[in-house]
Amino acid sequence: MNKMIGPVAFTALAISSIFTTSNLAVLAANGGALFVLLLISIFFFFIPVALVVGELTTGPWGTNVFTWVEAAYGKKIGLAAVFWQWFQAIVMTLPMLYFTVGTFAYCIGFKELNTNPIYQLLTAIAFYLLLIVIETIKPRFLIDMEAFGFWFCIMIPVFALFIFSLVYIFQGHSPAFPFTVEGLIPKFDLQSFLALIPYISCLTGIEISGPFVKRLVDVKKNFPKAILIVVITAILANLVGSGAIALIFPTNQINLSSGFIEVYDFLFNYYGIPLYIVKILGMLVVFGMLIKTSNWQISPALALNSSANTNLLPKKFGYQNSKGTPIYILWVQLIALTILGIFLSMSKSGNIAFLIAVYLDVSIYCCVYVLIFLTYFKLNKTQPNAPKLFTMPVKLKIFVPLIGLLTTIGVIGLCFIPPGGVPKDQYTLYISILTVSFFCAFVAPFLIGDFFTDENKKKVQ
Repeated sequence: MNKMIGPVAFTALAISSIFTTSNLAVLAANGGALFVLLLISIFFFFIPVALVVGELTTGPWGTNVFTWVEAAYGKKIGLAAVFWQWFQAIVMTLPMLYFTVGTFAYCIGFKELNTNPIYQLLTAIAFYLLLIVIETIKPRFLIDMEAFGFWFCIMIPVFALFIFSLVYIFQGHSPAFPFTVEGLIPKFDLQSFLALIPYISCLTGIEISGPFVKRLVDVKKNFPKAILIVVITAILANLVGSGAIALIFPTNQINLSSGFIEVYDFLFNYYGIPLYIVKILGMLVVFGMLIKTSNWQISPALALNSSANTNLLPKKFGYQNSKGTPIYILWVQLIALTILGIFLSMSKSGNIAFLIAVYLDVSIYCCVYVLIFLTYFKLNKTQPNAPKLFTMPVKLKIFVPLIGLLTTIGVIGLCFIPPGGVPKDQYTLYISILTVSFFCAFVAPFLIGDFFTDENKKKVQ
């Protein structure tokens, strides 16, 4: 029997599934406007998603994206949802690995490892391969290290950096952005809306905690409280981490993959603290990020593995070794990561490759959320009396999901407009790489499903 959990425990599970250090420098690139942009993303995207997920997962339709969408639209569309969720996790691991590589490059004193796209990609693949080997041989090690990796190796360095940054400012140094209305409020032009995309990226993944919602003590009462705690924690964690960078470095001097550790370097140099301590902190962050990456590596693989019994996927996708690891899917992920990384390396710049990975991830992941919102509307229409442990107030049941749906569709469109960090002479290359990658990811589950459906029909005949 599954053990029941309280709001605080659920918050820890939920926030660990959505918070990642790798996006902090991207958020910091918006300077003082990061707080307002974060609030907009939370109220127009995160809260609608969380409330819809709360209803779906406490209803009779299972606790994951595949079972929800299958209940509303059938196996093929359900496969598309779980495939996109799986593929975006591969995409998202790239900026996470680039961040890890950037920090690692600083720690070993080999900066070209982070500035040369080929070196950067090869090191990222090596890290990913290492995680696959550990998942195959001793996956329990990664599970046992989750709490240590998240709290000690990521959260403590993040909050410590913020404290160092505040002390630096309080000593009389000017922050990198002005504390004025103009400096703190975005202009709400096209570039401001494009800047929302990395914030959306930082708030995805709440549906992964779906299986834990039913285990909440008194779901009807505690789920809204838990979501409020998650919202506050997400604001604090992202605000503290990105704020520490934004206070010190002007937006045009922030390196997206190594900005976090570079702020540590700058502040420790200023305070006269030995830089080997920064390298020790950096290696802790590297370890924590690899543990975090392992979650994004194995969780979607297991989800795809569990849906292999639909006869829409290769039978080997349903295989697990004696350790419970879906090794065939992990090797396919490595191949997909390598191909995607080679494709992104054509961008000629580590920062541009990082941005393409983030925007591609959001565009694919938002397709999953569009299906989640549409599934919510259809199931509520076709099965209005289905029992649920948690449900939104009647007045919010259309308005809140509709806001989330419209926001998500708008974000997909915005993903294909080059953001301010992309030089104009690389617009065509940026759009081409992003469009081709998105199209391949979008149509792949339908082609795969049709192919294996036909193959299975032939075998029956």
